[in-house]
Amino acid sequence: MLLFLGIALVTACGGGEEAATPTAAVASPTPSAAAASPTSTAAVASPTPSAAAASPTSTAVVASPTSPPTGAIPTGKISFSSRRDGNGEIYLLTSEGEVNITNNPAEDAESDLSPDGSKIAFASDREERIFHIYVVNVDGSGLVKLTNESAGDLSPRWSPDGKRIAFSRVGAIYVMNSDGTNVQKVTEPKPEATAPPCEAGSFLGGWSPDGKQLTFYAASATREMGQICTVNVDGSDLTVVASEPPGYHVEPSWSPDGKWIAYRSIRGDNHEIYIVKPDGSSETNLTNDPATDLEPDWSPDGKWIVFGSDRGGNFDLYIMKPDGSDVTRLTTSSGKDSDPSWAR
Repeated sequence: MLLFLGIALVTACGGGEEAATPTAAVASPTPSAAAASPTSTAAVASPTPSAAAASPTSTAVVASPTSPPTGAIPTGKISFSSRRDGNGEIYLLTSEGEVNITNNPAEDAESDLSPDGSKIAFASDREERIFHIYVVNVDGSGLVKLTNESAGDLSPRWSPDGKRIAFSRVGAIYVMNSDGTNVQKVTEPKPEATAPPCEAGSFLGGWSPDGKQLTFYAASATREMGQICTVNVDGSDLTVVASEPPGYHVEPSWSPDGKWIAYRSIRGDNHEIYIVKPDGSSETNLTNDPATDLEPDWSPDGKWIVFGSDRGGNFDLYIMKPDGSDVTRLTTSSGKDSDPSWAR
């Protein structure tokens, strides 16, 4: 993820090393984005009239692979964020190689592959330095801008049927049709210093396999904590999945069979990938490594988890089995590779 409420992710200029540092300030996508502080309870909002319907923008150059991957991908394709070009770009990793999909001087980040693997949703500040949601074909063609709110939008996530996209806006979660229409609010944040668990600013993780629920994390900077949460798409049944021991629990991702949620847990100086059942039981540390491990996502068949890690001296992508075994490095680049999304 690019941004966290209550977590400042600091990237060293030369080495790409990342460490999560609690801060009392609220992170916002752009200097003009307001901090989240509404006090009303979660409710489903009616479609937002001001939401921009999808409209074509300039078409990206059609991409082609430029180099073979370091490791073999067991199945499908993986989109990810990379800073190897000096700015944030969206790359695609397949068995044929790695390719820059966005090729834009702006910051492009937080990609998510559609379930059928044909399109990528991502956040970009290419217009007025405010992050909005875009969709592009996996060959780099057909770029479409879906949102146009001045507050800024982040973390787009496709529904399992590919018909809707959920995303985060100033600490709230929204859902819209995949063409940008029919925007509806799912969660409404409360002031983070006093909010009950899962009701501070919400940052999206993804959908349950049946498309009925969303998983997200809510973080409180002043109390130095974050929780993994789930909520029905209509805003009901808000549930705390992981909140103990005290620490930042962030970046959740639901397994394809619905039995597990993978996430990053920051406890002291340790950044580890955990899995937990949606009822909060059977929490397991998969990485157990002194490196910073972050941003897990599942393979479409549920047999692998991809994640970012600096265990090789630079942030690259790795995969492992859901029991933490068979760790394999996928990318090797001079810039930071992170935030992977896996689809068929």
